[in-house]
Amino acid sequence: MYKIPLNTKKVFDSPAAFLKILFLIFSALLFTLFSQVQVLSAQNISTFVDTDSVRVGDTINLSITLEGEYTLHSYPGEEAFPEDLELLERQRFQTATEGDSLVYTLQYFGLEDLEITSLPLELNVAGTDTTLQSNRVPLFFKSTLSGEDDTLRPFKPIFEFAREYWPYILGLILLAILGYFIARYLKARARKDVFVPESFTETPFRNPFDELEEAIMNLESGPRPENEEEFERFYVRLADSIRAYLKRVYEFPALEMTSGEIVDELQRQRASSDLIRTVRNVLNEADMVKFARFNPASDQVSDAIRTGIDFLETVRTIDHERVQYLKHRHEEAQREMREAHEAEQQKRREEFEQ
Repeated sequence: MYKIPLNTKKVFDSPAAFLKILFLIFSALLFTLFSQVQVLSAQNISTFVDTDSVRVGDTINLSITLEGEYTLHSYPGEEAFPEDLELLERQRFQTATEGDSLVYTLQYFGLEDLEITSLPLELNVAGTDTTLQSNRVPLFFKSTLSGEDDTLRPFKPIFEFAREYWPYILGLILLAILGYFIARYLKARARKDVFVPESFTETPFRNPFDELEEAIMNLESGPRPENEEEFERFYVRLADSIRAYLKRVYEFPALEMTSGEIVDELQRQRASSDLIRTVRNVLNEADMVKFARFNPASDQVSDAIRTGIDFLETVRTIDHERVQYLKHRHEEAQREMREAHEAEQQKRREEFEQ
């Protein structure tokens, strides 16, 4: 550090001292200026765009290139650009060990010329913070109209249709709609004008032997009773299947009658003694099962099924002719019902055609 004498009178009286002071001041200024120029000259900044004229909606690529030894602290964001420019994307590329490239993708929404002002970039160079400014970039607005058509041209006149044809067109449309509904009406009426007789569904004959066998097989294949209550319900179902057979074949209300009443009715109808004996045994066992002690390990369930099968084999032999007669009666009844149905349909046809 150089010290400048404070005795100005002595300094100005000595030309050598005065020149010495001037030399020192000049050297200091020159050193400072040289250092500053060296720092700035070490950083090279370039700014360019891919177009100089824009239309509404055009995109612009603004590139800022930095070269030199530095550390980039911050660079411009969306707020640094004019309102007519919207920032779509900002990218930073390190092009070399000592360089950066900033690429801004902008979209223009203005209606006049504009200028992208200098953008600040904050750097640290050799431990000193500094700010560099990019170059200003002018953008010129380019109209979408050609040079000869700077003013908007008027719209073409509205085409005038021949109004006298409209009534005919509307009339044809209405006639087409009317014809469509008339055709549907005639088609529906034609279907109604054709008489469609109702078909007769014949009821098939249900063989009492097959019904009894199915009931016994269902008991045999079902779950076995595990206690006295279940065994009682099991035997009641077996007895009811036999009662239903007697009601169907011998035509008396066996399901509502006691065992004694059923036996009396069979005797009155002079049924086979073998049938009466079998019915009496089965129904009496069914009446007494509620008082019996049931043992699941015993053969009581198998014995009950065997009793039902024995009854089935007995009635197949004894009641064969009776069941055939029931079948004949059923077929005759079906034939009469068919004839009555056909006569009714014929009568309805005649009434329809009148």
